[in-house]
Amino acid sequence: MSKHNEESRELALNPFLAGRTEAAERYGYLSRNAVQWRRISAVLILCCVACVVAVILMAGRVTVVPYIVQVDAHGYEIAVEPVAPSRVDARLIIAHVGRYVSSLKTIFNDPEAQLRLMQFVYSTTPVNTPAEKKYQDYYRANNPIVIGDTETVHVTVNSVLSMSPESWQAEWTEERFSLMGDKLGTKHYRGIFSTAIVTPSSMQEVLTNPLGIFITDFNYSEIL
Repeated sequence: MSKHNEESRELALNPFLAGRTEAAERYGYLSRNAVQWRRISAVLILCCVACVVAVILMAGRVTVVPYIVQVDAHGYEIAVEPVAPSRVDARLIIAHVGRYVSSLKTIFNDPEAQLRLMQFVYSTTPVNTPAEKKYQDYYRANNPIVIGDTETVHVTVNSVLSMSPESWQAEWTEERFSLMGDKLGTKHYRGIFSTAIVTPSSMQEVLTNPLGIFITDFNYSEIL
């Protein structure tokens, strides 16, 4: 006789043993279920903690998206759309390159006005780029604050032409004047400026460079 048959016979002859066995099986089943639910609860708790941490991190990351708003002659909004880097009008890039040239090379006798020009160059040149090193080297060799004590330089941007989606050729004229207004000389320059579009992600970036147009590199020389 097999062991299973012997156990079944003993249970049939002893009702107390049968009851104890049934109770043991029932509580064993409940115990296994309790362990499984504790494991599921632990996993759910970990998921909740991860979700809370993710929400906190996302809430602390402020992203500012600039919008272009078109208005009619009466000042009513007729079109609103976010600025996409690939959709920045070429005329805006031309204007930015022209302003960059003018801000870099113009020299005022007013230190406060000069610092505003230098601030524009700084805020529209990304860090760790060739353009950053070049404008810093230029300012070290030609300190506009010091030069402004004896003369001024007026810059006229003559043209800005596209050579590629990221490269622009600019030509400009620099006129030097003494503090008395006497003209000291005129020079003509041509340069190549590389640009990049980076959508601003903070309010400070929106205020200083709302369209995210940056100069990443430039080279220029005098036209003889």
